[in-house]
Amino acid sequence: MTQPTLVLPPHAAASRAEFGIIGLSPPIQLLRQQIRRYAHSQHTVLIEGETGSGKELVATALHLARHDSDSFFPVNCAAIPPPLLEASLFGHTRNAFTGAHRDCRGLFEQADNGTLFLDEIAELPFELQAKLLRVLENGEFRRIGETALRHSHARILAASNRDLRHEAASGRFRSDLFHRLNILVIRVPPLRELGQDKVLLLDHFRHTLAAQNDLPTFELDPDALPYWEAYPFPGNTRELRGLVIRLLTAYPGKVVSVEQLQAELPHLRAPAEVAPNGPPEAHALMQNLDEAMTRHARQYIASALARTQGNISTAARLLGIPRSTLCSRMTALDIPRR
Repeated sequence: MTQPTLVLPPHAAASRAEFGIIGLSPPIQLLRQQIRRYAHSQHTVLIEGETGSGKELVATALHLARHDSDSFFPVNCAAIPPPLLEASLFGHTRNAFTGAHRDCRGLFEQADNGTLFLDEIAELPFELQAKLLRVLENGEFRRIGETALRHSHARILAASNRDLRHEAASGRFRSDLFHRLNILVIRVPPLRELGQDKVLLLDHFRHTLAAQNDLPTFELDPDALPYWEAYPFPGNTRELRGLVIRLLTAYPGKVVSVEQLQAELPHLRAPAEVAPNGPPEAHALMQNLDEAMTRHARQYIASALARTQGNISTAARLLGIPRSTLCSRMTALDIPRR
């Protein structure tokens, strides 16, 4: 029998949900720190992350953290057909094209003093990327069918689940637009990097969704918890939430066993650290923990250095630690200086 894993009650998880982002892991703490740092900047913020990791939640948090009443306008660049996307963003005049029966303001005008969130910006057609670059550079744009220049003061947030640096290098994304976007960057970590945050999210969603659907919540059998913790959730938080919905629908008010969890996740495997006849030895567990902490620390520092082109002072500010501390940790973790 494996040892049960602590599941916090919903009020405990909610108390840690600053900006609506639940988690206690170092990547989530760094994410919240970046949101606080960038919230009041008028510069464009690029949000990178895998599908389902919560990029729109981060964009909403960046907007709400400003504590103003200006509007938030999200648009999914992949969801609007290219011929309509230009009109949606920049607006059009009457008779500019078939079906244009009146003048229409685009999102850049509607979000003039607010925030415009361009989700899946890698899907923006190449010809529109030049127009977006012009807006980012000087705020200028034209409606379709109009020669007069207009101006927008909207703050732009952009997100992509693709590596825009790779997209630019391969010619699928304008390199000048990439460099204009790649100034303030937030990486939303995938769920597989968040450790026990997966349990906090389980606790949050099972209680929240049960209340919304007027159902008794389910419990996860203690034997099933290590499986939940070890599962990588390739679909990230979106996949986790969907799984909770399925379990809540199938097992309201019940205890979900390992077998029942495996039925919902056919590729679920036994966690490697759980021995078949009992829990791991304490010394092995501590060794695994030390290895995991070292691995994650090296990863976060390397990521910060990459984003700051090797500038240690800037990377230290990004990580929220003194420069001397960062230098010491780089030496301890054998991270070379550029």
